[in-house]
Formats: sequence, structure tokens, C-alpha cells
Amino acid sequence: MGGKAGLLIILLAGVLSAPVHAEQWRHQIRLGGWSYHLEDEPFEDSPAYNENHKGIGYYYRINQCHGSASWYCQVGVSYLRDSFDNDMGTLTWSWNYPFNDYIAGGIVLGVANRTVAEYQDEVFQGTDRKWLPVVAPKLEFSYGRFSVGFAIFPQVDYLEENGSREYKIGKPTLFWDIAIAF
Repeated sequence: MGGKAGLLIILLAGVLSAPVHAEQWRHQIRLGGWSYHLEDEPFEDSPAYNENHKGIGYYYRINQCHGSASWYCQVGVSYLRDSFDNDMGTLTWSWNYPFNDYIAGGIVLGVANRTVAEYQDEVFQGTDRKWLPVVAPKLEFSYGRFSVGFAIFPQVDYLEENGSREYKIGKPTLFWDIAIAF
């Protein structure tokens, strides 16, 4: 075990020490995620939100996306713990515009398989797994191969009131994560 750990440390040190310019990296590993819900739990008996989203994601960068020399795109897949501390898988596509070597902004589109809170007449009934669209503006701050990404996601709940069922979009959730490019 000691030899394998040492080899892993040497390989990791080699990857981290190799210089990388913003336009050269193609692969990115995104670690974890943290959030801040701008909305308190919608009703008195609602569960507290999880704001430490343990997980990992892999993203692949496509330079000169759609023929543009400025924009780049990313396709990504990730596994996290969602706001109710349940499994969440996402598949996303993003368009990104680098303002300089350190800051890029863009938009994320995709789909997530996650849980949503279900309420009946303002009483929490539990959670249910749903496929939901992902649409969010994003901002990423980078230095070398390391970056911190920020996105704003809508809060989605499922309500049933007086026999009528609907999704409720609440105040947004600020989400951030860290990444390493190679």
C-alpha cells in the first residue's frame, strides 16, 4: 500500500506542477459543492436544507465552441448530495465567455435527477425523486489550473393545494464548487 500511495503522490505532483494556460486545458475535475439557500424552508415543518454537497464531477472543454474564437463550451457529468442530502446526478452543457485569464461567465443548461420537497396544503409530505431541468448563470474565477465556480439555481418544490398540483419556484440558491484542470 505504501508504494502505491507514494506513486499516486508523485503522479499527482507531476500533474499539478505542469503549467497549463486557460486555453489549453480540456479536462476538469470538480470537487464537492456548497450552497446558500436564499429562501428559508418554505413552511414550518420543512426539513433543513443540506448545504454541503459532497460529490465529484468531470467536465470536458471544447475550445472555439460553435466556431467562435472567444467562447468555449463544457459538457459535464456530476454526482452530488442534493439539498435534502440525497443522491443527485447531473448532465450539463455550458457556454462560457472568458473575460480574461482569470474570470469567465456563462450559462449552464442540463438535466438533474434529484429530490424535491412535496407539500400538501402547506404540510411537508416528504421528498420525491424527479428529473428537473438545469438552467443557471455561472461565473468562474481561475488561477492556473485551479478554479472556483459560482452558479445561481432556482429552488424547486412540489405543492398540492386544494387538489391542484404544481411546481413552485422559490428564491434562488447560490452554489459554488472548486475544480482542477488538466
